[in-house]
Amino acid sequence: MGSNQSKAAGNRRPAKRSAFWQRGTWVLVWVVAMGLGFAAGQHIQLGQAAKQYANLQTDFDVTVAQLRYDISKLAAEKEALQSRLSVEQSTRRSLEESIQRAQGDLAKANERLAFYDQLLPPGPSGSVSIRALSIQPNGAFLAYRVLLTRNAQPGSEFNGHVEFVANGEKNGESVKITLNPATGQAGEASVAASTAQPLPVSFDQFQRLEGLLSMPDGLSLTSVTLNIIEEGAVRVSRSVNFPGPDASTETDETS
Repeated sequence: MGSNQSKAAGNRRPAKRSAFWQRGTWVLVWVVAMGLGFAAGQHIQLGQAAKQYANLQTDFDVTVAQLRYDISKLAAEKEALQSRLSVEQSTRRSLEESIQRAQGDLAKANERLAFYDQLLPPGPSGSVSIRALSIQPNGAFLAYRVLLTRNAQPGSEFNGHVEFVANGEKNGESVKITLNPATGQAGEASVAASTAQPLPVSFDQFQRLEGLLSMPDGLSLTSVTLNIIEEGAVRVSRSVNFPGPDASTETDETS
């Protein structure tokens, strides 16, 4: 009986060892599986993290490139605005200088106007005066210079013509001849047609006339009278006496 119990006890010990090793093996397998699962999870997480990093890096590179483009565009716009500002400043300075010159010209014009206002004849409105008259021999011609003024507001014109009448002697007789304007310049002038040619004149306040008159052959001048004619009537006249370069002038004759 005792031997049977010993055999039963001996049989129980291997069975216990086998169960222990089976449990240990399962634990080891479970640990290895857990390790492999953890490693696989870590690998998956690392792959996802790497992918996210790559995406973030791409987004960062795109953002940096966009910012660089925006900065370059803003720099170009700034340069364009500075160029436009320089042009506008130059234009403004040019306009200011033009305005200053115009103001200076206007001041001078006002001074001249005030001066000429003092020269206006005190006669009735619309009356014409011969302010200056010079008639000098110039070779075979007579050179004349005339300054006419009129007591009138700007915009109201005088329309008429001027007439030069020579008084003198020809062939021993006293004659009165209307002189014709000569054509061309001094030294190149030619005698105009024999028929008297009127010299039209149209102005509001001031008129300056100058030119050459043809001289009839054989005429010995004693005087030349300038007539200002409007609508067939002589409005004012003045005479220059000859001979001699220093011709005296007579008082205006106004009608």
